[in-house]
Amino acid sequence: MSFLYEEKASRSAFVDVVWRTVDTSDGTYLAAADACWDMIFSELADGGRRVLLSGPSSRPTAVPYTAGNRNIGVRFVQGCYFTHCPSGEMCDRTIALEMPQRAAFDLADARWPFPDYETVDDLVEAFAAHGLLAHDRIVESVLIGRPVEVSARSVQRHFAKVTGLSPHHVRQISRAREAVNRLRAGEAIAAVTYDLGYADQSHLTRDVKRLTGYTPGQSQHRGEPV
Repeated sequence: MSFLYEEKASRSAFVDVVWRTVDTSDGTYLAAADACWDMIFSELADGGRRVLLSGPSSRPTAVPYTAGNRNIGVRFVQGCYFTHCPSGEMCDRTIALEMPQRAAFDLADARWPFPDYETVDDLVEAFAAHGLLAHDRIVESVLIGRPVEVSARSVQRHFAKVTGLSPHHVRQISRAREAVNRLRAGEAIAAVTYDLGYADQSHLTRDVKRLTGYTPGQSQHRGEPV
């Protein structure tokens, strides 16, 4: 791994995790599919700054990094979405936000301060107070197995509108990410296959490789976070 990484929990119910990195060399990180929104705030080695907004991802994405860059990331929970743009249109898409000032960026017709690791939660709370973040109750209910009073076809359409993905695809992504985290923690491939309900190890290998970019064996020794 050619960057230093740490993460922390967020006080916001909209956020899965907050992380930061320091890039120690040039390289490329293969980010696994996550089916959720992300924001990345970068202090670039050349003195510039950058803010990226990413919609839900359905496949691994190559992310280049440069020695000297410092990054802060926010991964939002599945079922959370930004209200200012159609979520389905942002699937597998990343946009760079306008930065009219070094200390600020523009999002949804408003100007926001560029955060640091200690204040990024404050920024998320400001987004929520501005009505920019919302939880989709149907998506969240389906993902945790809670019954919803709509037809299966309506659920499919709703998922596509909110996330750009089907419920089945989102579940596959969540399961593959959990598999990798367990493998990185030292669990045996056979145990992970059984515990997570894969038909066999070949099934596990196909899904993990397709959705994270690495085989289960490679994942066991992967030093990078998922």
